[in-house]
This record gives sequence, structure tokens and C-alpha cells, in this order.
Amino acid sequence: MLKVEKIEFIDSKNNTYTIKKHQIENFPLIGGEDANIITSKVWNQHGNTPINALMESTQAELLFALYTGDLAAPQIQEQRRQLVNICNPLNGTLTMKVTLNSGDIYSKDITFVSAPSFPVGRDNRNEIWQKVLLEYESNNPFWYAEQELVETFQAVQPLFIFPFTMSTTDPMYFGNILPSNIAENNGQVAAPITIRIEGACVNPRIDNKTTGEFIKFNNLTMTADQVLDIDTTFGEKKVTLDGVNIFNKLDYASTFFNLVIGANEIEFTDDTGSTTAAIHFIYKELFITI
Repeated sequence: MLKVEKIEFIDSKNNTYTIKKHQIENFPLIGGEDANIITSKVWNQHGNTPINALMESTQAELLFALYTGDLAAPQIQEQRRQLVNICNPLNGTLTMKVTLNSGDIYSKDITFVSAPSFPVGRDNRNEIWQKVLLEYESNNPFWYAEQELVETFQAVQPLFIFPFTMSTTDPMYFGNILPSNIAENNGQVAAPITIRIEGACVNPRIDNKTTGEFIKFNNLTMTADQVLDIDTTFGEKKVTLDGVNIFNKLDYASTFFNLVIGANEIEFTDDTGSTTAAIHFIYKELFITI
């Protein structure tokens, strides 16, 4: 049976509040999140024509217990204060990290919609424990995997070390170009990516051959020590060269594409046919429910 081992709430300053499995009374680990189903209908049509489905933001609550049986009143107050310091609406967006008994870890970005509630009455508090209710909202409805995946689509693999001796008859191979061109998304949702290009190239172009989308640059010459980062996350799109915004060098027909579910065939080219630049895709797989 799938169970929760612990739940951690992590704020923007990396402060963490942990709830362990024996404390949890009710946690919505059953899915069932709502979707917005978009359809169209014309005159004299039977039923509707489905167009798209978009997951809605979600609201949920967590009920757990603080154990107070062997604590004095000041210690109980401090225990409550530690909880409220992190789990409150004024902290903005936090990370909720859930560790399962399978060892898998999933996270979700959440915002508390109220301060922690400490219910009264014998069913909620006694000499041994105090129940706590946390209510939160997930504006981004998706869970994301703990592991960050990095795919490298072009790089040089060195084949020699110093010192070395060159043959007068046999060719000398200094390295191989790594041929990988597949990025695999095993999540349940198309995944945004950070694309990182390192090394010398001119007007780089990245094609997702699976979807037909591409990202291309004009009037951009990169040197061997420069790094280009492209973030395709909705609402957080950016293009920087060594940390400086270069959105103006992006080709107007470019698309900030995501990795579709399954295999994505990636092609990296530039105006010089460079084989010295390396391209990396950095992403986390997304899930509708865990």
C-alpha cells in the first residue's frame, strides 16, 4: 500500500517544517483534481466537439497532530510558533515535498490560504496531542519529480590524455562527438525545460523534430567560454547569455517548446556546423497526481 513517510514545507529561505507519518491524520493523496474541459458546439450538432483540457488550480487541506503530552506550556507554544513561522500565507509560494514509503519523492508549489488552525474540543485536543489544520492552494496543479534530468545532445568525448605519442602511419583521434539526440519525458504532462548551450557557435538553432517546433537565434556569435540559457517555463520564459538578457536576438518564429510525453527527437545546428558547442536539456518530469 502506498503511504506517506513525511511531508516537508520549504520556504524561499530554505527553512523547513517536517510532518512525520505518525502525525498525519488526513492528506489528499487520492488525486481527483478538476480539469477545465473546453468544447465547441455548432447549430444542429449532436453533443459537443472536444478541443482541449486544462487542469485547474487546486485547494486542499492537511490534518495532522502535534504531540504535547510530555511538554510544558512554553514548549508547546514554541512548537506552535515553529509551525506558524513557515506555514502561513505571508510566506508566499512554498515547496511541499512528499516522501512516499516507496522511496519516491514528489514536490508541488503551494500557497497557504489561511494561518494554521488549532481546533478545540475533546476530539481535537487533549493532554496528549493537538490537531492542526493546514489549508493551501496549488496555482500550479502539477507535481514534479525530485530528480532533475540532464540530457546532452552534442559534446566531445576526449580519447587521449597527456603525455601521448602520435603515430606516423595511423590516424590520431582526439575525441568523439556524442550522438545522443533523444530526450525522454516519462511524466504525465509536457515538461518545460532549460536549454543550456556552452561553447563556440554562430546563430544556434534547436529543433524538436517530434513536434516541428524550434528555437533559433539571429546575429548571435558565442565564444568558447560563453553560456546561453533558455527557460521555456510558462510565465518564466527567459533567454540569457552569461546572465544578460538577449531576447532581442531570438528569431520571431521561435517557440518556447516543452518536451511532449514520450521520446522527443532533438537536433542542434548553427551557421558554421560547429561540433565544439555542447547543448544540455535540464528538466523535471511532471505528474497530475501521485
